[in-house]
Amino acid sequence: MKRELIGRFIAAVLIGMLFGSYIHHDYVKWSQRGREAFIAYQTHRFDRFMLSPHPAIATVFTFTFLMVIFLGIYELLAAVLLRMIGSTELHSGNA
Repeated sequence: MKRELIGRFIAAVLIGMLFGSYIHHDYVKWSQRGREAFIAYQTHRFDRFMLSPHPAIATVFTFTFLMVIFLGIYELLAAVLLRMIGSTELHSGNA
C-alpha cells in the first residue's frame, strides 16, 4: 500500500509541476505583452464566452468528460510510476 501512495504522490507532484510551469509561462507571456494587450484579450474573451453562455448541461457534460480524461491520465501516470518503483526495488533486492 505504501508503494501505491508513493506512486500517486509522485504523479500528483509531476502534474502539479506541469500546471505550475504552464501558469508561470502564461504570466510571463502576458507580462511581456503588456497591460493593454491583456485587457483587450480579456474583453474579447468576455464578449465571446460570457455574454452568451453555453447551456448548463453542455458545460456540465464537457467538464465531466474532461475530468474523466484528467483522472485517467493521473491514474495511468501513477500506475507507470508504481511499476517503475516496483522494478527498481526488484533489481536492488529490497522486495
